[in-house]
Amino acid sequence: MSRSLHRWLAGTMASCGALALVAAAGSARAEDIDIYSANVGGTDRPNVLLVLDNSANWQSSLVHNCKYKENGVLTAEGPAETTAKVGLEKCALHNVIDALPTGPTGEALYNVGLMMFSSSGAKVDGGYPRIAIVPVTATEKANMKARIRAISHPADKSDSPAFAKALHEAYLYYAGAAPFAGDQLKASDMWRVDGRAFSGGKYVSPAAGSCSRNYVIFIGNGSPGDPVGGTKPESLLAGLGGDTTMLTYASGYIKNSDQANYADEYTKFMASADLSTKEGAQMITTYTVGVTDGAKNDAQYLNFLRAMAQQGGGDFHEARSADQLTTALLDIFQELADVDSAFVSASLPVSVNSRGTYLNQIFMGLFRPDATAAPRWRGNLKQYQFAYDAATDSLQLADGAGNPAINPATGFFAPSAVSFWTTNSTFWASEQMGTPPSASDAPDGQVVEKGGAAQRLREAYATSTSGPNRRVFTCTGCAGDSTLGSATGTVFGSSNSGITQAALGVADATDRAALIDWVRGKDNAGDELGASSARWIRPSVHGDVLHSRPVVVNYGGSKGVVVFYGANDGMLHAVNGNQTQAGPDGTIAGGEYWSFVPTEGFDKLKRLRDNDPKIRLSTTPLGGTATPRGYFFDGPLSFYQKIDANGDTDKVYLYAAMRRGGRALYSFDVTDPTAPKFRWKKTNADIPVLGQTWSEARVAKVKGYSNPVLVMGAGYDAAAEDAEPQGAVTMGNAVLVLDAETGTVLANFPTARPVVADIALVDTDYDGLVDRGYAADLGGNVYRIDFEAGTTSGTGVWAMKTFASLGARKIFYAPDVVVTKNYAVVLVGTGDREKPLDASTDERFFSLFDDNPAKGLPATFTPISITDVVTQSSFTTPSAVRGCYVALDPAGEKVVNSPVTAGGVTYFSTNRPSSSTGNSCNGNLGEAKVYGVPLMCKTPKSQVLLGGGLPPSPVTGNVAVTYVKPDGTTGTRLVPFIIGGFNTKKSGIEGSKVPITVPPKRKRLYWYPETER
Repeated sequence: MSRSLHRWLAGTMASCGALALVAAAGSARAEDIDIYSANVGGTDRPNVLLVLDNSANWQSSLVHNCKYKENGVLTAEGPAETTAKVGLEKCALHNVIDALPTGPTGEALYNVGLMMFSSSGAKVDGGYPRIAIVPVTATEKANMKARIRAISHPADKSDSPAFAKALHEAYLYYAGAAPFAGDQLKASDMWRVDGRAFSGGKYVSPAAGSCSRNYVIFIGNGSPGDPVGGTKPESLLAGLGGDTTMLTYASGYIKNSDQANYADEYTKFMASADLSTKEGAQMITTYTVGVTDGAKNDAQYLNFLRAMAQQGGGDFHEARSADQLTTALLDIFQELADVDSAFVSASLPVSVNSRGTYLNQIFMGLFRPDATAAPRWRGNLKQYQFAYDAATDSLQLADGAGNPAINPATGFFAPSAVSFWTTNSTFWASEQMGTPPSASDAPDGQVVEKGGAAQRLREAYATSTSGPNRRVFTCTGCAGDSTLGSATGTVFGSSNSGITQAALGVADATDRAALIDWVRGKDNAGDELGASSARWIRPSVHGDVLHSRPVVVNYGGSKGVVVFYGANDGMLHAVNGNQTQAGPDGTIAGGEYWSFVPTEGFDKLKRLRDNDPKIRLSTTPLGGTATPRGYFFDGPLSFYQKIDANGDTDKVYLYAAMRRGGRALYSFDVTDPTAPKFRWKKTNADIPVLGQTWSEARVAKVKGYSNPVLVMGAGYDAAAEDAEPQGAVTMGNAVLVLDAETGTVLANFPTARPVVADIALVDTDYDGLVDRGYAADLGGNVYRIDFEAGTTSGTGVWAMKTFASLGARKIFYAPDVVVTKNYAVVLVGTGDREKPLDASTDERFFSLFDDNPAKGLPATFTPISITDVVTQSSFTTPSAVRGCYVALDPAGEKVVNSPVTAGGVTYFSTNRPSSSTGNSCNGNLGEAKVYGVPLMCKTPKSQVLLGGGLPPSPVTGNVAVTYVKPDGTTGTRLVPFIIGGFNTKKSGIEGSKVPITVPPKRKRLYWYPETER
């Protein structure tokens, strides 16, 4: 059962890439960006085994005029088979090998081999290595192309399209096992086998002891047909330890004879097999390409190839010509070579008319750490969508054109993806990026700074004429309810005398003006590529969206969707979040309405422009000039939205926390997103216990109090919590309840340690009002807050008591709460996210049972202690014990995001630091896992995520998708989704359909963005 569906993905997603800092004896200070403090391991060349269907399907008619290329130049020579698929495929394979890049001195960037089905008369059917998996050096390319040209028909034809057995042989090759069919051709055909693939009667594994990523690219020409005789594929699969349960698909999607083939079961098995002695799982990802003439009767065989790719964690491509096949293969190779250094968080907008339903708009806040440890990190906000496949009843993340957005090779964005708002350009002519590198913003793919809101910002204020028109606000002594831009002290510009030289830390008026202009976007620091007199805007104008969780407000009508988020370029941003619709003031989709610079960040802006000193982390050597990173609006945002009886938005209030950026909570009136007002700000001067504001100010309506309220943790105590061991608490140790209109403190509940986690709010009687909350602190304590006592309500009865004490473990994320008739299940994970490199831990994920369903804890309640809970495997019933836990790996595994429950399963993710033995393939990004824990302490499952890092918190709900029905017509339906759950691409940001194993009728816990009618 899901808690409030209005939840924003938080945190960071690390796929590959990190800061390059020198490791040394660490200092006491630590924070979560320590995880980016060393180069990533696992940079071995990708291994690619092409599997070619050379069965009778191979000779099907498909006329072509393909010519071989040599060093990229078209020759007059082509294959003899000009009317059949075999010739087309030979030519495409030849030209792909010719096009594969090598390093500066001709060194290999890929290891590639070719497997074909056993030729006619073979002793055993299956596959054999026509070309061993070898490094594709400049010299080897010529040898491989010659071997491909030597393939001929009918001499190389196979008697049987033994898909499953060929994949069995591919697995044996990667595993370094004895061949099954690979050396069993008839004697006169053994010359076709590349002997380099074997040694001592076994395959020479390209994967053993390696961090290489491993791939099969299967080129199919028709339906499978493993031979009746010999060992059955399912027996071979069982012998490898694979699951032989036959996968099933929708009726008519795949013909029965194809569905009976075990090729898709094999690709599923290989996608989870571990081929290397290195830490983590080095599996085999399968891509498929279906060659077809477009005939209608090819549809089902193509669907089977698509299913093979889906089960194997890869993508499917269709090719109807030599050019299309060449392009498809090269696109796949580009994905395999892609190594990104980008990270992400995400949010979705809620439908105004259907609470609990999301619009099909997915916003990703991105950042890229600087490779030299400089403080200026680039970032962006991009928009994607879900694509729904009715035939397979599956969901995936897609780009603006509806193409798959996630690269199965990395779990991050595909190089060819083009997000919404992204268009062709030449802006990056001096700093070409992407795979392959280009000057254009499109495709933006895995490149953080290309496309998206950053491109819109650069284009809107590109010149000295348009640049100064950017609406950048601040508040230097302004009064409450000041309209930004018109009230005194609210423009961030040289004309604002409240922005003093002293506040900015600059020497004179000239430096003051230059810094203010630079923050507004002017390229005047002289340290960025491509500077020219015609270009006013700097490439780094959009900074990193690191910890800020974007909030998305659906105003409806002419305003549509607006996205608010913080970035460490010093600003809070407001962006037109529509896909194509302009805003009421003409701001284009993806364009910035305005931004706001807090006074708390004035003294950190000069460092951004100077891009110095370097960032100091726990891994930075002692001494030197490096200092801790500076932050701005880096905390969570929230909002209150009131909708009137006509369905129109009556008011919208925005609340912005700062995390390490400051001890402040800001409130804005954004009822008109084009004319914002500063409402109020609360700091530690107003609330002495207020620490760094890490906890979201969650909006709630409670019985007995007329205004909405904000419920939040009092924040982080950096001096106490960054230290090892923990120091004495000086701030943050409270749960606060504020009036959402005025900011007045209504309640201040003390806690033992600081509270940085969001507060879980619960409406147990479904009357639209919060009556209970659960909070957690950094000392392993969980608290229950009651806003009603029996039939009594009002601030006088609000109370908080300790609910559980879990052994001094730090809790950084809000509990999830599932309410049943007799008790509530409180689900919470532990781990010090701010010390990601700590490799000695004792962390757990707890399921705690609150068997006091009545409003108000009894006076004699005894908190749950660590001895009251048992291991998940020892659990019997809730009446026998007070909870259970899943023990995490003591070698540093920690819960690093918020749990969420969907379909009776609670999802959360962990990170474990890489081993110091040199046996890791993830460098400092560690090993990331997503867990699925069924309710009532049933056996959990887990999946290792590609790239390691700190996965974003999962988000779940129902999304309205438009899709193509099997009959070709268009339909719309609601689909339950999860981002950050289990998926075939092993990605922390891929979307998938939630498997519902419990009754679909649900009740909300609490819907905290208030929408009154």
